[in-house]
Amino acid sequence: MDLPGAIALAQRARGPRRRPSTGWGSLTPTEQSVVELAAQGLSNPEIAARLYISRGTVKTHLAYVYAKLGAANRTDLTRLATLRDQLR
Repeated sequence: MDLPGAIALAQRARGPRRRPSTGWGSLTPTEQSVVELAAQGLSNPEIAARLYISRGTVKTHLAYVYAKLGAANRTDLTRLATLRDQLR
């Protein structure tokens, strides 16, 4: 891993702690990364490898994301992410 990658990995857990309980603003930095990769079509094992976390952790992050965004599944999550990106 190169230095910028190591710094990004270390900073993932250092996001702001006063977040809303729902919506895009409620996602942690790692949850945001998981959403981006899932929306690109990566599988849980592929996301885990990219983020240096376990498959189970990816699954947990997705469960929290689904609850925070009101998404029913990965397809719904991808649709929401695409809409968000179009509004930016």
